[in-house]
Amino acid sequence: MAEINEYEDILKQMLDRVPDDLDKREGSVIYNTLAPAAYIIAQQDQLLAQMFGMLFADTAEGYWLDRVVGDFGFVREAATYSVREIHATDNEGDPLELAIGESGLRFGIQDQVFTVREKLSDGVYKAVCTKAGTQGNCYSGTLLPLDHVENLGQATLAAQPLEPARDEETDDELRARFYRFVRQSPYGGNKADYEQKTLSIDGVGAVRVFGAESVGAGKVGLMIGDEQGAPATQQLINKVSEVFGSEGNGLAPIGHTVLVRTCTEKEVDVTAQIRVKSGSDAEEAKRLAQSAVEAFINGHAFSDETVFHAKLVSEILTSSSSILDVPGATMNELSAAANLALEKTFDHFEVPVSGTITISEVS
Repeated sequence: MAEINEYEDILKQMLDRVPDDLDKREGSVIYNTLAPAAYIIAQQDQLLAQMFGMLFADTAEGYWLDRVVGDFGFVREAATYSVREIHATDNEGDPLELAIGESGLRFGIQDQVFTVREKLSDGVYKAVCTKAGTQGNCYSGTLLPLDHVENLGQATLAAQPLEPARDEETDDELRARFYRFVRQSPYGGNKADYEQKTLSIDGVGAVRVFGAESVGAGKVGLMIGDEQGAPATQQLINKVSEVFGSEGNGLAPIGHTVLVRTCTEKEVDVTAQIRVKSGSDAEEAKRLAQSAVEAFINGHAFSDETVFHAKLVSEILTSSSSILDVPGATMNELSAAANLALEKTFDHFEVPVSGTITISEVS
């Protein structure tokens, strides 16, 4: 960071260069002449320091960060459109044939609009959200037709997206991705190369690469998660498999057989006791503690191998100023203070999700 000269320091330096036999007190002609110039110089120093910060990846922001990483071939990932599954039935409850045209039939739920793009099977269709971003992943249930659909009985939106959308990559996410791959030097089918290529596929938000020691000679295992790090759909698994191909007809080098699987959710049940301050709202404290536990469990990274008991207790303690102590907390009925280990093999790759959370008050 460039050194910033403050207005007062600049003005003092300028006045020091004026002979002492001249009046340079505040309010004098000389003082009033130099003060505006010192102010402008101080402003330029501030701008110059800011510009220096925009030249480096660790401090650059927005457009300037795009420029810095662009020199290395990196582009900020744009928000994508959620691909969802729509089920349509007629007035008799039988699968309904929908017209697949250039514009596509439109259905709405809440403030989201989905356009039918492709028929998957009888009464089942692929639809794309018209708004980019994770908001397209959120809703499910009964849809309202925005175009006339002859003999429509009901249209419903399946809960699990076929290809979950992502929001535009933030500065921190882009910076982390830039550092990760620049420092790992992806090349010619090494693990970093597989990670980079897999994460560049729309819909994939997490990956762990397994080598021959785990999946067999000549094989590479890709354990993937969707944009939220949750289990991927079969459609996304098939898409990744097609992109890498076989016998050198995809991204995978000749001689590499790529196997693609997805993770399994492991429910984490938590039972905890809290002690609250006298006169505090115990129910509110329990509600806040439960929310904190859910956020902690669901916030684990795809690669995390352990849910730590100490961190769990810390999250509960800091969830509310009313909570004085956490006398006990257990996960999945393990012994007190025990950490929860997650299996991370190619045969069974676990990611934690919150299960039943029970918070009780003790005196």
